[in-house]
Amino acid sequence: MPRLSPRIRSAAAAVAAALLALALAGCTSGPRGGADRLPGTVPDDITFVSTESAPNAPAIDAALVDGTAVDGETLWGERPAVLQFTTSWCTRCDEQQGVIDAITRDYGDAITVALVAGDPADGVDDLMRHLDDLGVEQPVIHDPDLRIWRSYAVDEPPMTALVDADGRLLKLWPGGADEAKLRTELDRIIQRG
Repeated sequence: MPRLSPRIRSAAAAVAAALLALALAGCTSGPRGGADRLPGTVPDDITFVSTESAPNAPAIDAALVDGTAVDGETLWGERPAVLQFTTSWCTRCDEQQGVIDAITRDYGDAITVALVAGDPADGVDDLMRHLDDLGVEQPVIHDPDLRIWRSYAVDEPPMTALVDADGRLLKLWPGGADEAKLRTELDRIIQRG
């Protein structure tokens, strides 16, 4: 095997490093809370039960922390949505993140799980640092003027809202949802197979 000159070895190492960087860049996701955190296609074996007696959920017309516009059609137009109202200073919200992560993991693309971060004092940079510290995997709506919070009657975080696939508000849990109760409600409106 021929020996390569130091210059060729150095050039080959630089090319290999550049290719590795490109490959890794394609494998990383965007910023926490952005559009790449929205669910994919609803699985073929999933259908949803309609709850016609429930009131319509308050409209949402907002943006994720990466600036992506979202509305009710984006969040619950094809599937139910779990909305978790939170702030960066709320320790109970941080504790609730484990419930939200478990629901996101176990229900996958059958539902949308999104955080609604609202606090006029929370700038996007502070919010992003907090999301990174918690390892948040869900899309995050930035609601600094608390417009969405007020429409859902959120007085204090955390609060969890469940909206069905038809845009009807099924449940509100002030203080955050109990995981078992949230799963019971989701299993009632999601049918597999």
